[in-house]
This record gives sequence, structure tokens and C-alpha cells, in this order.
Amino acid sequence: ALESQLYSDPRPLAPQFEEIHEVIARYKTLVSMHHDLMQSAQEGQEKIERAKARLARYMEEKDDEILQHNNELARLQMRFDRARSDVIFWESRWAHIQNTAAKKTLLLGTIKMATLNLFQIVSKQLKETTQVSLEDTHKQLDMIQQFIQDLSDIWTEVKKKEQQQVRV
Repeated sequence: ALESQLYSDPRPLAPQFEEIHEVIARYKTLVSMHHDLMQSAQEGQEKIERAKARLARYMEEKDDEILQHNNELARLQMRFDRARSDVIFWESRWAHIQNTAAKKTLLLGTIKMATLNLFQIVSKQLKETTQVSLEDTHKQLDMIQQFIQDLSDIWTEVKKKEQQQVRV
């Protein structure tokens, strides 16, 4: 721009510069400044490029970390889902066990009541007072078994006598 001014009309520069060597010195100064500015701009551009490269590496590293964390999160989610499934399975098993235990407890109670009822009938038939506890189901069953065995023996004897009388 300055060169074109010098060749076209040097008068506007006249009050600023007294001699041509001042113009040339000014020109050299401007060229040197231009060169320094270009070099500074180049260095700035190189710094920007290096910063961009560092940023790209950093972003890539962080993307890798995010991917690793996402993989870990997916793995943990799968473990959590399996654990939840196991919990549901074992809760179901526990409910089944409790239900079965309740049914068996009810059945045991029914058997004990039936045993006590039979024991009371047997005791009434024997017309004896026995010292068997109401909670001692095993002794009650033993007495009932003995009573049934005695009745069976009596029945067998009665049948034998009937057969002997029929033959006579």
C-alpha cells in the first residue's frame, strides 16, 4: 500500500518525510514489523494447532474413559438385574416354604386333634383315668394302637369261637 502511494503521488507523504532515505527506512521498518507480525501470527497459529491437537487427544482420552465407564455401568446393571432376578426367585421360594410349612403345621394340628379325640374315646371305653398329658401325642398314639390291637385280638377270639360253635 505504501509503495503504491510512493509511485502514484508522493506529495501526501512530503510533510511526514523530509528525505527519501527516511521513506526507505520507514518502509524497511514496516517490512520488518510485517515480517515480525507474520512470524508472530505463524507462531500463534502453531500454538493453536498444538492446542487443538492436545485438545483432540484429551477429548479422545475422555471419550475412552466415558466408554470404559459406560461398559462398567452396563456390567454393573447386568449384575444388578441378575441379583434382582435372584431376589425374586428366592422370595418366591421363601413364600413357597412358608406356605408349605403353614400347610404342614395345619395338618399336624389336625392330626393332633384327631389323635386326642381318638384317645379320649379309647379312655372312655377303657373306663380308666390315664396320666397321659394332652400334649403327648406319641403316648396317646401308643395307647390307641394298644387298644386297637386288643380289640383285634378279641375279634379274632370271637371269630374262632363262632367257627367252633358252627362246627359243633
